[in-house]
Amino acid sequence: MTRVRRLLVAAGLSLLLLPIGLLLGAELSLKGLALLWLAGTLLGLSLFGFRVLIGGAALVALLVGIFLFTPLLPWLAQSLVVNQAPQPADLIVTLGGGMHCGEGQLEASSLARVEKGLELWKAGYAPRITLSDTVGEIFGDSHCPSLGLEAQKRVQALYGASGPEILLLRQMRTTHTEALATAELARARGFRQILLVTAPTHSRRALATFKKLGLEVTSVVSSEPRFDMAMVKPIDRLKGLEAVVREYLGLLVYRLRGWI
Repeated sequence: MTRVRRLLVAAGLSLLLLPIGLLLGAELSLKGLALLWLAGTLLGLSLFGFRVLIGGAALVALLVGIFLFTPLLPWLAQSLVVNQAPQPADLIVTLGGGMHCGEGQLEASSLARVEKGLELWKAGYAPRITLSDTVGEIFGDSHCPSLGLEAQKRVQALYGASGPEILLLRQMRTTHTEALATAELARARGFRQILLVTAPTHSRRALATFKKLGLEVTSVVSSEPRFDMAMVKPIDRLKGLEAVVREYLGLLVYRLRGWI
Protein backbone atom coordinates (compact mmCIF):
# COMPACT_ATOMS: atom_id res chain seq x y z
CA MET A 1 0.00 0.00 0.00
CA THR A 2 1.39 3.39 -0.99
CA ARG A 3 1.91 6.20 1.50
CA VAL A 4 -0.98 8.18 -0.01
CA ARG A 5 -3.36 5.25 0.44
CA ARG A 6 -2.15 4.72 3.99
CA LEU A 7 -2.84 8.37 4.75
CA LEU A 8 -6.37 8.10 3.31
CA VAL A 9 -7.14 4.96 5.30
CA ALA A 10 -5.60 6.50 8.43
CA ALA A 11 -7.74 9.64 7.96
CA GLY A 12 -10.88 7.50 7.70
CA LEU A 13 -10.04 5.36 10.72
CA SER A 14 -9.15 8.41 12.81
CA LEU A 15 -12.48 9.98 11.94
CA LEU A 16 -14.32 6.84 13.03
CA LEU A 17 -12.36 6.78 16.28
CA LEU A 18 -13.22 10.36 17.24
CA PRO A 19 -16.31 9.26 19.20
CA ILE A 20 -13.93 7.34 21.47
CA GLY A 21 -12.08 10.59 22.11
CA LEU A 22 -15.35 12.24 23.02
CA LEU A 23 -16.19 9.29 25.24
CA LEU A 24 -13.06 9.82 27.31
CA GLY A 25 -13.18 13.62 27.14
CA ALA A 26 -16.67 14.94 26.56
CA GLU A 27 -15.42 18.54 26.95
CA LEU A 28 -13.07 18.30 23.98
CA SER A 29 -13.39 21.36 21.75
CA LEU A 30 -13.63 21.29 17.96
CA LYS A 31 -9.96 22.29 17.86
CA GLY A 32 -9.06 19.43 20.17
CA LEU A 33 -10.98 16.94 18.04
CA ALA A 34 -9.35 18.27 14.89
CA LEU A 35 -5.89 17.84 16.42
CA LEU A 36 -6.79 14.31 17.53
CA TRP A 37 -7.94 13.45 14.01
CA LEU A 38 -4.81 15.01 12.48
CA ALA A 39 -2.53 13.06 14.83
CA GLY A 40 -4.24 9.81 13.86
CA THR A 41 -4.02 10.65 10.19
CA LEU A 42 -0.29 11.38 10.41
CA LEU A 43 0.28 7.88 11.77
CA GLY A 44 -0.27 6.79 8.18
CA LEU A 45 3.01 8.39 7.15
CA SER A 46 4.97 5.43 8.50
CA LEU A 47 4.25 1.74 8.11
CA PHE A 48 4.73 1.14 11.86
CA GLY A 49 2.38 3.98 12.80
CA PHE A 50 -0.20 2.70 10.33
CA ARG A 51 -0.04 -0.79 11.85
CA VAL A 52 -0.46 0.70 15.35
CA LEU A 53 -3.55 2.58 14.14
CA ILE A 54 -5.03 -0.54 12.52
CA GLY A 55 -4.38 -2.59 15.65
CA GLY A 56 -5.86 0.09 17.88
CA ALA A 57 -8.97 0.37 15.73
CA ALA A 58 -9.43 -3.41 15.78
CA LEU A 59 -9.07 -3.48 19.56
CA VAL A 60 -11.59 -0.66 20.00
CA ALA A 61 -14.04 -2.40 17.66
CA LEU A 62 -13.68 -5.62 19.65
CA LEU A 63 -14.23 -3.89 23.01
CA VAL A 64 -17.24 -1.93 21.76
CA GLY A 65 -18.73 -5.15 20.39
CA ILE A 66 -18.25 -6.90 23.74
CA PHE A 67 -19.86 -4.00 25.61
CA LEU A 68 -22.81 -3.76 23.23
CA PHE A 69 -23.70 -7.41 22.80
CA THR A 70 -22.78 -9.11 26.09
CA PRO A 71 -23.99 -8.65 29.70
CA LEU A 72 -20.58 -7.28 30.74
CA LEU A 73 -21.43 -3.57 30.66
CA PRO A 74 -24.72 -3.88 32.64
CA TRP A 75 -22.82 -5.90 35.26
CA LEU A 76 -20.04 -3.29 35.42
CA ALA A 77 -22.63 -0.51 35.72
CA GLN A 78 -24.55 -2.18 38.56
CA SER A 79 -21.28 -2.76 40.42
CA LEU A 80 -20.88 1.03 40.62
CA VAL A 81 -24.24 1.62 42.30
CA VAL A 82 -24.59 2.15 46.06
CA ASN A 83 -28.21 2.99 46.88
CA GLN A 84 -29.09 3.00 50.58
CA ALA A 85 -32.33 3.65 52.42
CA PRO A 86 -32.56 7.34 53.41
CA GLN A 87 -32.58 8.25 57.09
CA PRO A 88 -33.00 11.51 59.04
CA ALA A 89 -29.97 13.73 58.48
CA ASP A 90 -28.63 17.24 59.00
CA LEU A 91 -27.85 17.91 55.37
CA ILE A 92 -28.70 16.73 51.84
CA VAL A 93 -25.69 17.05 49.52
CA THR A 94 -26.66 17.12 45.84
CA LEU A 95 -23.52 16.70 43.77
CA GLY A 96 -23.05 18.66 40.57
CA GLY A 97 -23.72 17.04 37.22
CA GLY A 98 -23.49 18.69 33.82
CA MET A 99 -24.46 21.91 32.06
CA HIS A 100 -25.59 22.84 28.56
CA CYS A 101 -23.31 25.85 28.43
CA GLY A 102 -24.69 27.27 25.19
CA GLU A 103 -28.22 27.54 26.55
CA GLY A 104 -27.19 27.96 30.17
CA GLN A 105 -29.42 25.04 31.20
CA LEU A 106 -28.88 22.14 33.56
CA GLU A 107 -28.31 18.77 31.91
CA ALA A 108 -30.81 16.01 32.62
CA SER A 109 -28.49 14.35 35.12
CA SER A 110 -28.16 17.57 37.11
CA LEU A 111 -31.92 18.06 37.13
CA ALA A 112 -32.42 14.49 38.35
CA ARG A 113 -30.05 15.05 41.28
CA VAL A 114 -31.72 18.31 42.31
CA GLU A 115 -35.13 16.64 41.97
CA LYS A 116 -34.04 13.78 44.26
CA GLY A 117 -32.61 16.21 46.79
CA LEU A 118 -35.88 18.12 46.89
CA GLU A 119 -37.81 14.87 47.19
CA LEU A 120 -35.80 13.97 50.29
CA TRP A 121 -36.29 17.48 51.72
CA LYS A 122 -40.04 17.36 51.14
CA ALA A 123 -40.17 13.96 52.85
CA GLY A 124 -38.62 15.59 55.94
CA TYR A 125 -35.26 13.83 55.94
CA ALA A 126 -33.26 17.08 56.29
CA PRO A 127 -34.05 20.82 56.35
CA ARG A 128 -31.29 21.97 54.03
CA ILE A 129 -29.52 21.03 50.79
CA THR A 130 -26.24 21.92 49.13
CA LEU A 131 -25.80 22.94 45.51
CA SER A 132 -22.39 23.05 43.83
CA ASP A 133 -21.36 26.46 42.50
CA THR A 134 -19.14 25.27 39.65
CA VAL A 135 -16.52 26.99 37.52
CA GLY A 136 -17.10 27.06 33.76
CA GLU A 137 -13.74 25.55 32.87
CA ILE A 138 -14.81 22.09 34.05
CA PHE A 139 -17.36 22.05 31.19
CA GLY A 140 -14.82 23.26 28.63
CA ASP A 141 -16.21 26.83 28.53
CA SER A 142 -14.95 29.54 30.88
CA HIS A 143 -18.16 31.51 30.28
CA CYS A 144 -20.44 28.63 31.24
CA PRO A 145 -22.93 29.61 33.98
CA SER A 146 -22.57 28.05 37.41
CA LEU A 147 -24.52 24.84 37.77
CA GLY A 148 -25.31 25.60 41.41
CA LEU A 149 -26.59 29.11 40.76
CA GLU A 150 -28.85 27.90 37.95
CA ALA A 151 -30.17 25.10 40.19
CA GLN A 152 -30.75 27.60 42.99
CA LYS A 153 -32.87 29.75 40.66
CA ARG A 154 -35.01 26.73 39.83
CA VAL A 155 -35.53 25.77 43.48
CA GLN A 156 -36.42 29.33 44.47
CA ALA A 157 -38.81 29.66 41.53
CA LEU A 158 -40.61 26.52 42.71
CA TYR A 159 -40.72 27.15 46.46
CA GLY A 160 -39.73 30.74 47.16
CA ALA A 161 -39.21 31.53 50.84
CA SER A 162 -40.92 28.28 51.87
CA GLY A 163 -38.23 26.12 50.25
CA PRO A 164 -35.26 24.40 51.85
CA GLU A 165 -32.26 26.24 53.20
CA ILE A 166 -29.78 26.28 50.32
CA LEU A 167 -26.04 26.14 50.98
CA LEU A 168 -23.79 26.84 48.00
CA LEU A 169 -20.48 25.02 47.81
CA ARG A 170 -18.35 27.67 46.11
CA GLN A 171 -16.02 27.10 43.13
CA MET A 172 -16.40 23.33 42.89
CA ARG A 173 -14.40 21.43 40.28
CA THR A 174 -14.49 17.74 41.26
CA THR A 175 -16.23 15.30 43.57
CA HIS A 176 -13.16 15.57 45.80
CA THR A 177 -13.51 19.36 46.16
CA GLU A 178 -17.21 18.87 46.93
CA ALA A 179 -16.30 16.40 49.67
CA LEU A 180 -13.70 18.78 51.14
CA ALA A 181 -16.17 21.68 51.13
CA THR A 182 -18.86 19.52 52.74
CA ALA A 183 -16.45 18.36 55.45
CA GLU A 184 -15.54 21.97 56.24
CA LEU A 185 -19.22 22.94 56.32
CA ALA A 186 -20.07 20.00 58.59
CA ARG A 187 -17.35 20.98 61.05
CA ALA A 188 -18.42 24.64 61.06
CA ARG A 189 -22.14 23.95 61.50
CA GLY A 190 -21.94 20.81 63.60
CA PHE A 191 -23.60 18.58 61.00
CA ARG A 192 -23.24 14.84 61.59
CA GLN A 193 -25.48 12.84 59.26
CA ILE A 194 -25.40 13.52 55.51
CA LEU A 195 -27.56 12.23 52.67
CA LEU A 196 -25.45 12.12 49.51
CA VAL A 197 -27.34 12.41 46.21
CA THR A 198 -25.73 11.67 42.87
CA ALA A 199 -26.19 9.59 39.70
CA PRO A 200 -26.28 5.79 40.13
CA THR A 201 -22.98 5.04 38.39
CA HIS A 202 -21.23 7.85 40.29
CA SER A 203 -22.43 6.76 43.73
CA ARG A 204 -19.66 4.29 44.66
CA ARG A 205 -16.83 6.74 44.00
CA ALA A 206 -18.70 9.64 45.59
CA LEU A 207 -19.52 7.69 48.76
CA ALA A 208 -15.94 6.47 49.13
CA THR A 209 -14.61 10.02 48.65
CA PHE A 210 -16.85 11.46 51.38
CA LYS A 211 -16.21 8.59 53.78
CA LYS A 212 -12.46 9.02 53.33
CA LEU A 213 -12.85 12.41 55.05
CA GLY A 214 -14.60 10.82 58.03
CA LEU A 215 -18.11 11.97 57.14
CA GLU A 216 -21.16 9.92 58.17
CA VAL A 217 -22.84 9.49 54.80
CA THR A 218 -25.83 7.65 53.37
CA SER A 219 -25.85 7.28 49.58
CA VAL A 220 -29.23 7.86 47.91
CA VAL A 221 -29.09 7.79 44.12
CA SER A 222 -31.13 9.90 41.75
CA SER A 223 -32.83 8.56 38.65
CA GLU A 224 -30.71 8.07 35.51
CA PRO A 225 -32.30 10.06 32.65
CA ARG A 226 -29.48 9.56 30.16
CA PHE A 227 -30.02 5.83 29.60
CA ASP A 228 -31.88 2.80 30.98
CA MET A 229 -29.77 1.38 33.82
CA ALA A 230 -31.07 -2.12 33.00
CA MET A 231 -29.26 -1.78 29.65
CA VAL A 232 -31.43 -4.35 27.95
CA LYS A 233 -31.05 -2.68 24.55
CA PRO A 234 -27.72 -2.10 22.79
CA ILE A 235 -28.55 1.60 22.37
CA ASP A 236 -28.74 2.00 26.16
CA ARG A 237 -25.42 0.21 26.51
CA LEU A 238 -23.91 2.61 23.98
CA LYS A 239 -25.31 5.61 25.85
CA GLY A 240 -24.15 4.23 29.20
CA LEU A 241 -20.66 3.34 28.02
CA GLU A 242 -19.29 6.84 28.68
CA ALA A 243 -20.58 6.95 32.26
CA VAL A 244 -19.22 3.49 33.09
CA VAL A 245 -15.80 4.05 31.50
CA ARG A 246 -15.44 7.45 33.17
CA GLU A 247 -16.31 6.06 36.59
CA TYR A 248 -13.86 3.17 36.49
CA LEU A 249 -11.14 5.56 35.33
CA GLY A 250 -12.23 7.94 38.09
CA LEU A 251 -11.99 5.18 40.69
CA LEU A 252 -8.47 4.39 39.53
CA VAL A 253 -7.35 8.03 39.60
CA TYR A 254 -8.93 8.71 43.00
CA ARG A 255 -7.33 5.60 44.47
CA LEU A 256 -3.91 6.55 43.12
CA ARG A 257 -4.27 10.05 44.60
CA GLY A 258 -5.36 8.66 47.97
CA TRP A 259 -8.79 10.30 47.79
CA ILE A 260 -10.65 7.02 48.40
